[in-house]
Amino acid sequence: MSIPREFIELLLAKIDIVDLISAHIPMRKKTGSNYFALCPFHQEKSGSFSVSQTKQFYYCFGCGAHGNAIDFLINQERLSFPEAIETLARQAGMSMPENTMQIKKDDHLPALYELMTSTATFYYEHLRQAKRAIEYLKGRGISGQTAKLFQIGFAPAGWQNLIDELGKNDIEKKKLLETGLIIKKDEGGYYDRFRDRIMFPIIDYRGRIVGFGGRIIDQGEPKYLNSPETTLFQKGHELYGLYQASKANHHLDKVLVVEGYMDVIALFQHGITYAVATLGTATTAHHIHRLTRYTNEIVFCFDGDEAGRTAANRALHVLMPLMQDDLQIRFLFLPDGEDPDTLVRKEGKTGFDKRLSSAISLSAYFFQSLAKQCDLSTIEGRARYAASALTYIKQVPAGMLTEILLEELAKRVRMDLSELKGQLKSSQLSTPEKLSPLINATETPKPKLKPPMQMLLALLVQEPSLVKHITEPLPESTLTGMAFLKHLIEVIRTNENMTTAQLIEHYRSQREERFVANLAIWEHTIPEAGITQEWLGALKQLRNLSLEEEINRLLAKASQDGLSDDEKQTLSLCISQKKSVVLE
Repeated sequence: MSIPREFIELLLAKIDIVDLISAHIPMRKKTGSNYFALCPFHQEKSGSFSVSQTKQFYYCFGCGAHGNAIDFLINQERLSFPEAIETLARQAGMSMPENTMQIKKDDHLPALYELMTSTATFYYEHLRQAKRAIEYLKGRGISGQTAKLFQIGFAPAGWQNLIDELGKNDIEKKKLLETGLIIKKDEGGYYDRFRDRIMFPIIDYRGRIVGFGGRIIDQGEPKYLNSPETTLFQKGHELYGLYQASKANHHLDKVLVVEGYMDVIALFQHGITYAVATLGTATTAHHIHRLTRYTNEIVFCFDGDEAGRTAANRALHVLMPLMQDDLQIRFLFLPDGEDPDTLVRKEGKTGFDKRLSSAISLSAYFFQSLAKQCDLSTIEGRARYAASALTYIKQVPAGMLTEILLEELAKRVRMDLSELKGQLKSSQLSTPEKLSPLINATETPKPKLKPPMQMLLALLVQEPSLVKHITEPLPESTLTGMAFLKHLIEVIRTNENMTTAQLIEHYRSQREERFVANLAIWEHTIPEAGITQEWLGALKQLRNLSLEEEINRLLAKASQDGLSDDEKQTLSLCISQKKSVVLE
């Protein structure tokens, strides 16, 4: 899905980040041009969340959260990038460009969501009249308050109860069919999909009902029946209980992933309000991407039997490529014959919390599970162990976690760490993150910038209007950051009113993205009135450094191979220019 950069830049120019953020959290003006508030992304007592109207940029001095209006919506509302753009466009009164939002939604999706809400109400009203269903829920320890919170309902027995209520004409029947609530008969006509079942509305992260799960009360198959895949519902994307968990917790320190509806509901009723369930499918990358918008700690709950171990091993394949240094994943294995629902009712919140605290880390489980397949007492077993481990480690994005996994592997198989790293590199099993050559020609992960270059880049990102003070071309130089400085100047000159927010957006999803973000939050102590003078001073120092670099290069060449007449003239000119710079 591609949204034109020009549209995004225009959108950011129309949106005032102060107005946007103040609609979500109260802010106050302080001295200078910034507004301050309590950070919405972490708990704090003193407002360290700063919003700059001139830069159209926010930054929290407490937790480091930062970004533009798009980033704020992505993190605050847990929206995807296209969803954040669409939301801002609506607020700005702008129409999305054609051919960017391919989902057919404009006319009929709102009607489908409305139908799902009406269906949930229909089931909820029938629950109040269904003694069998009420007794079943009471027997499972579910209170009326919890049932209301999760909008639990009941689909009455019979083949056409929902159709008779909400499918009174062909248009309504078509909508019921599209949402999977009814099924078309081969011989013509329709019948209700859910009959004589406890009903669990599946609510997406935005609070919209997208599907249902139904549990049979007595004996019968299938025990659980979910909505089919529809325009609204993709089971590999949704997590039951995530919406309720996000509303119950200002910040989710962790999320517990369980298997079923009743597990989530029972845990919630016992005060464990951060459980979610996959919907009859294994954990997917979509699930993990969604959860990491809410928390950096995820605990997966598995049965303690062989089936649970198999599920955990499958999860490893999904999780390894998604691991980040700031993401903690743990596995909790339950006693045989128990599930979270039964266990929390037996042990209560205290007992279950104790079990959670003993959950094993993903890395520990990873090494333990491999050890069960290899005999580490033999050379052949250790070789097999190392080879198997490397096939997993190669999937982990480059970072500290990769280094630590390799160090642990080296200890376990009694190999030299450098040898394992060599194996990884020579087999092209690792793809280390590299910064753009624009930032550093040698592509080192963290370019070492000289102080004048650091000052020039940071102040230019934070105050793009400084570019107007460049009246002559920058010198040719191989100084770290010089190529990027020239590129940055070109970008800013394409839009004379460019803000920090628009610059950040320009580099989104590019190699320079993190580098630019770090420049935007680089702290300095320069008074606002002195920024221009400080920047011009840094520019003069940079020119001086470039001259020194060229002089040293030519002197080194003179001592070895001698200089041509042109090079001698260049050296003389550089020395003369350096003297004049010093005298200024």
